[in-house]
Amino acid sequence: MSWMAIILISLATAFFGVLLWLLRPGRGTPKAGHSPMDLKMESVLPRHYRYFPQVRQALSASDEQYLDKVAPRAVARTAHRERRAVARKFLAGLREDFSNLERLARMVAALSPEISSGQETERLILGLKFRLLYARVWLRLSTGREPLEQLEQLTGLVGRLATRMEQAMTAVGALSAPGLDSRLSA
Repeated sequence: MSWMAIILISLATAFFGVLLWLLRPGRGTPKAGHSPMDLKMESVLPRHYRYFPQVRQALSASDEQYLDKVAPRAVARTAHRERRAVARKFLAGLREDFSNLERLARMVAALSPEISSGQETERLILGLKFRLLYARVWLRLSTGREPLEQLEQLTGLVGRLATRMEQAMTAVGALSAPGLDSRLSA
């Protein structure tokens, strides 16, 4: 076997290893034996995606140009490195938000009297889309590039899922409220 083939196989193996590591379930998922119902509501509501405007400003080209123009070179480099670190932490926060919303979606689906296979498929596709985009953004951040557009797409996915979860919880609450009223009056 040639050296080129060995190098290509090694790179492909490393790439798939990193991809599998990125696609693994979040560390915040409930442990075996714990019910998803044991979670407190505050722990499943998204918190991090709301900070995207600040991250966008920090990663903007105009901010970078200003730093390069005004600050000494070493300070500008340090600032760029720290901003990428903040972006990576924000990315991890988005992953936590999405993971929490997925748990909430499973809880709402368990409480919902009628859930279609189409809705479940849509939820699975959304999860796959998030994880693939997450991997892409993570790789770009790791190589020193600032994927602002993809980061905005990820934030949008989390925001839309949060809105859907609010609507679903309202719908489940409306369905269960009449039954609750009749039990209380009896």
